[in-house]
Amino acid sequence: MSRSEGSDGRLPLPLMVWTLLAAVAVLAFTGAVVTQSRRARERWSAFLEGSPQQGSVVFRDKGCVRCHSVNGEGGKVGPDLGRKRPAQSSLPQLVTAMWNHAPRMWERMHADGVSYPDLSYDDVAQLLAYLYMSRHVDDPGDPARGHELFTSKGCIRCHAADGVGGRIGPDLTAASDLTGPMEWTEALWNHASGMRQAAEREGIAWPQFQGHELRDLYAFVRQNSPHGPVPHGDPARGWQVFQQKSCTGCHSIRAADQMEGPNLGPEQPLPETFTELGGTMVSHSPLMEQAMTRQGIARPQLSAQEMTDVFAFLYSLRYVDPAGSPHVGASVFKWRGCSRCHGENAEGTARAPGLRGRTYNSINLSVALWRHGQQMNTETQSVGIGWPTLEESDVGDLLAFLNSPPEEQR
Repeated sequence: MSRSEGSDGRLPLPLMVWTLLAAVAVLAFTGAVVTQSRRARERWSAFLEGSPQQGSVVFRDKGCVRCHSVNGEGGKVGPDLGRKRPAQSSLPQLVTAMWNHAPRMWERMHADGVSYPDLSYDDVAQLLAYLYMSRHVDDPGDPARGHELFTSKGCIRCHAADGVGGRIGPDLTAASDLTGPMEWTEALWNHASGMRQAAEREGIAWPQFQGHELRDLYAFVRQNSPHGPVPHGDPARGWQVFQQKSCTGCHSIRAADQMEGPNLGPEQPLPETFTELGGTMVSHSPLMEQAMTRQGIARPQLSAQEMTDVFAFLYSLRYVDPAGSPHVGASVFKWRGCSRCHGENAEGTARAPGLRGRTYNSINLSVALWRHGQQMNTETQSVGIGWPTLEESDVGDLLAFLNSPPEEQR
């Protein structure tokens, strides 16, 4: 018989107590981990669960398109929410823009007799995903600049445009499949190997594209042809393509991983637009092909939709709630005047409810604004308090404060 057992084979009482306490601790720890994991999913995966394409449907069906346009398509009452506005390509920027302009928007809707649409959490998540991704769509481009590039980059030595130029490759103005910037990028990528060999035979250096050059080239070669619709990218589908096409053989999305190709995770900046990212990809095509040969990876062929989905996935990695300090957030809560109605520690007052003890992210913060903002605005006006404006840097700190247990702020 073991020393730790009693004469009847049972554990002594003290040991039973300690065993029970240990089991409770393990259960509590497991529960905490599960809760933290659930909250992390709620906070960090909002975009990947959404669809920019579905967001465009919400934008139309909820009537946003009556006042706002996105990259030139839609109403002209409110500002264009796409690339025609100064770049607001992060989640906090979108949230603060919505928050700060809300009173003006409500006033205009009331004056025009526009009904106030109901927006669910999923609606707002889809809508913000659509607006975020629309910020990375290129402007139409400069055909005159593209004409200059067509010559200076050596394209004219192999290709013609409107019959003027080389005959090695096709006349680019007559190519029926170049219906948009992503189709243009697709063609350059998929034909890069043959183009590189032809360029070497002609003594032409492989072109390097900077900034908007690829966009301007496309604007030149297709200026007399109708452009097709800009395809919507699906981040979840893009992650599948990223794996299926063996991109993971050279690139990682995690900072700790050391791969032959550059890290594509959120710590590393990406070019501002899809076409600029495509230009970088095409510019590095020879080096990428050499790396794929060394690793025995077949050079992948990508459709325009697959390329768009991969790009959407990579940009979605940067669509996250910012980190913040609950202590700074507590100060911001007071500086912005929120504490005058919701209490010093967001515990609530007779004028407004408490805000702590819930799980907040940028999405449900926007939902709360949409559902309760008009009442808030009325209350602030009745007591002579101006509508609080937010800075982009406030969002992470406010979320950290509101998500922290009340006792942490004592």
